[in-house]
Amino acid sequence: MGVNRKCPKCGSTHVQLSSQKSKMGWGCLGMIFFGIFYFMHIFMKWAVGLMLFIFVDWYMAIIKAAQNKGYVWQSKKWFSGKKQMFFCHDCGNNFSA
Repeated sequence: MGVNRKCPKCGSTHVQLSSQKSKMGWGCLGMIFFGIFYFMHIFMKWAVGLMLFIFVDWYMAIIKAAQNKGYVWQSKKWFSGKKQMFFCHDCGNNFSA
């Protein structure tokens, strides 16, 4: 598995990872009035994500491959729209990554 996370509340490493997909429920009327802003937001998000992929991820992946280490692609988080949440089994605390 990847990096072991610790709970910020109790310090336990007995935590579970869960991914939550963000969604927007706009409806027809909201999309008619604010649709152009939503599409501009998506376009800008993909443009920044593509730049992150080209200029940061490939560079860091080459460096980490030369060091025989793994690399977590940052652009994957940018494009997926999923938020990582951790749940502590000892104290019941929820925290984001």
